[in-house]
Amino acid sequence: MLQIMKYHFRILLRNREQMFWILLFPILLGIMFKVAFSNISSSEIQKPVSIAVVEENNSDALKNIKTFLEKTELKDGVALFVPTYCTEEKAVSLLKDQTVDGILYTDDSASDTVTLSLTVSSSSSDTVRMNQSILQAFVKQYNSSVSAIADTAKNHPENLEALLQSLSEQVTYTKEVSLNKHNTDTYTQYFYNLMSMACLFTSLSGLYVSLNNQGNLSAIGARRNVSPVHKMKVIIAELFSNVIFQFICNLVSFAFIVLVLKIDLTYHLPLAILTVFVGCLTGTAMGFFVGAIGAFSEGTKQGILVSGSLLLCFLSGLMVGNMWIIVENTCPVINRISPAALISRAFYTLGIQDNLNQYYQCILTLIGISALFCLGGFLLTRRKRYASI
Repeated sequence: MLQIMKYHFRILLRNREQMFWILLFPILLGIMFKVAFSNISSSEIQKPVSIAVVEENNSDALKNIKTFLEKTELKDGVALFVPTYCTEEKAVSLLKDQTVDGILYTDDSASDTVTLSLTVSSSSSDTVRMNQSILQAFVKQYNSSVSAIADTAKNHPENLEALLQSLSEQVTYTKEVSLNKHNTDTYTQYFYNLMSMACLFTSLSGLYVSLNNQGNLSAIGARRNVSPVHKMKVIIAELFSNVIFQFICNLVSFAFIVLVLKIDLTYHLPLAILTVFVGCLTGTAMGFFVGAIGAFSEGTKQGILVSGSLLLCFLSGLMVGNMWIIVENTCPVINRISPAALISRAFYTLGIQDNLNQYYQCILTLIGISALFCLGGFLLTRRKRYASI
């Protein structure tokens, strides 16, 4: 059996088509994912809001507004606003050119209290609308603070110092709490599904194990059926060689994604490697089973495996990120039996959860599916007799 495995390893190394789909294609697709999603992630980072402040005079109120704007931070000392102090005519021009997101005016006509008013333009841009919402919230907060100070100074001057102290502090009403110690990027799920696709593409090598052991489907199969070596011994040796070989290839892809593309898939690293192995086992068993069905041509069975694998990966979220959720809401049984969904879900569970019960359910289900595929393939290939080969 070791001799059979050694020769089968050599055959696998010389199969350029399989090496491309199993080793190079996931790496190339991973590079494209990295380029695409890094641009998306950078565009989603909140940037400072550009505003024009009408500066008709250098009053004390305007100085207070300048100080207030400078102290309003976005994160880590980065200013939330980038103000441009100018005349009203210039401010209107900047707003029309979309250089700024809004115009701030000081308004002291209604009372002795100087408040702010805001002018914005209509825009279809999500970013501009979000910035305008931030400006509106800022103006509302500022006016509320000024009104509170004026009212307290008039009616309860003894409380003024405490009020000013409380307003000068940055108060946070929400707190970001991580469910675990992991920091999972939204787009990491695409790389989970990429590894899932790489595992399922090992089905092409499992297909050849089945074809090369059936006398009516290949010349190699015809010779093996008249050889003295027991067919089950050859099939088991070749399947085992396939799983080990494809596992090594997928580990290379996994290492490239982690070390070169800097996508952190290493949470519970031993279990992540186990997921890759079980995924390769499932993919190889699936190819072996499909190859044993009927007397269809090699090209037909290859088409079935490739299109079927891509369909399963699509349903698990490789092309559309929220497809897994859509399937879960409409037909959850698909997510319970689809190898692609189970593999990606196993990686996902390792990445965000400390409770690994769902992970072990996915792994055990994949092992069960692999066993069924292998059993079905053995039953379809054993003891076949041919009238003529």
